[in-house]
Amino acid sequence: MGLFTKNKSLEVYAPVDGEIIELSKVQDEVFAEKMLGDGFALVPENGIFHAPIDGKLVTVFPTGHAYGILNKNGVEILLHIGLDTVSLNGEGFDIKVKQDQSISQGDLLVNVDIDNVSKKVPSMQTPLIFTSDSMEGKSFELVKTGKVKQGELIALVK
Repeated sequence: MGLFTKNKSLEVYAPVDGEIIELSKVQDEVFAEKMLGDGFALVPENGIFHAPIDGKLVTVFPTGHAYGILNKNGVEILLHIGLDTVSLNGEGFDIKVKQDQSISQGDLLVNVDIDNVSKKVPSMQTPLIFTSDSMEGKSFELVKTGKVKQGELIALVK
């Protein structure tokens, strides 16, 4: 499915069931003002997060709240689960991967106890950022908005 697209777009899949929202609507100015890069966010319906792309885990925060995935084409995605979740020091995050591990789209990254975590942080909004440095000369396009299911194609990077 999509391995041999003509323009070699990077396909990005929903890491979790939820609803896609614009980055500007995220309740954290670092993300809303695109300081780390452009992208979008998801409001998760559950706490089961999967890899949105194939690549290498270049960053796995020990607290389990954020993951950096570098694709073979040089595009890096930052998946940041919830806002201010770093303050929980890993509580409620059951990490299933290790830094420097190669992963495939759909691999389980982390199980989050979303019921408890959501009571302790301002929001479970989950930004998915295309880091600025990795997007030079590239752009992304959302191909799905609103409600999505984990594993659905949601964006293309060209």
